[in-house]
Amino acid sequence: MCRIQICLSWIVLIPSIVIADDPKPIEAKVKEIAGVAEFLRSVPKHFAILQAVDPAKRRVRLLIEGDKLAKSWELMPDAEIKVAGWWGRLEQFTIGDRVWVWLQTDRQKQPIAIMMIADELSEQDIHETVWTLAEVKEKAVTLHPAKGADRTLTSAKPTTLAKGTRIQFQSAGESARLLLDSADFEKRRTEQKHWLNRRWESDGLPGTVTFLHLHSGEMEFMLDHEAMRWGRSLKPGDSVSLAITPPIKTVVREVRPWRERTQLRLVAAAAEQNDLRLGQRTLLKMTPPSAEVQSAQLPPDLGRRKGKEERIDWFLASVYCTCMVRANTCTGHFYTLASCNPNGCGQPALIRKQLARMIDDGKSDEQIFAELLKEHGANLLKPHLLP
Repeated sequence: MCRIQICLSWIVLIPSIVIADDPKPIEAKVKEIAGVAEFLRSVPKHFAILQAVDPAKRRVRLLIEGDKLAKSWELMPDAEIKVAGWWGRLEQFTIGDRVWVWLQTDRQKQPIAIMMIADELSEQDIHETVWTLAEVKEKAVTLHPAKGADRTLTSAKPTTLAKGTRIQFQSAGESARLLLDSADFEKRRTEQKHWLNRRWESDGLPGTVTFLHLHSGEMEFMLDHEAMRWGRSLKPGDSVSLAITPPIKTVVREVRPWRERTQLRLVAAAAEQNDLRLGQRTLLKMTPPSAEVQSAQLPPDLGRRKGKEERIDWFLASVYCTCMVRANTCTGHFYTLASCNPNGCGQPALIRKQLARMIDDGKSDEQIFAELLKEHGANLLKPHLLP
């Protein structure tokens, strides 16, 4: 009996030891490690003149404004490439053009690679910069911004655009290579969308192998930001393939939004995975979604999530932040609201509460989107920044 009492006493003491150890809440621990600043706040952003492009090696040579010497830069494997207000490819850039770049830094905050490159048309669209045609001469134009200094650029031929017209332009040195009014810019953006759709159809969607399980044949593939609409149109049971030689046929088991990216859980023949490695960049080929899906305003996987928390997370990964924070610092403006730092930004928590209330009221995802768009505007559905 004595031994039993001693053992029972020892058992009773164990929970008291655990209770005495009062660890910090996980939110506090995360805040200590991750900090409160938004990611984009510390990213170096520069205008530069494009001097050379090597699409095969994913390298560009830039003369960054303010520097005396040009430098060759490698693009990160999943770098954002923006052309004519949409995603594009390096071979579409024109040597001599002014571009806008974001630089990836190492732990010592030294720039090491390019994480985003955009032509001027895209930069003006991202910032929603209002430029107007202030003066028109035979071989020169003066462009006036809503804020900042005018730019006077030479023009190879006289423009037919009237003074006062809102302009988006591409400069090359001191020359205006392109002058577009709003209608012409949207036409050019539409052409770029069609161009990239054809590239996606022929070559595939860019992404990264993130998980391999050789025994079961299951794997995970993370699609880049640009593939959001096509990727989220996929459904369990769809057939897709990885564009290596020879191609690997797979079946979609699950499609899940992951911030601005799309996570695919795939099944392939186990032996086929021997030609893959974790972190490998490759392309995923799929049947293009219908024209209706591609042109729809709302995400193609609307209404698929059923649980409350799952629906909230889906919304945050499907919309962009619409706070009025300026100076290129809001991560959620350019990626999605799910990418905002919740330790330093109140917008994710605010929208979570708003979504929870609407879900509790029995509203459908389509009804919720209608309310969000009415309150927050069109920027809810597109990458943007405020200068």
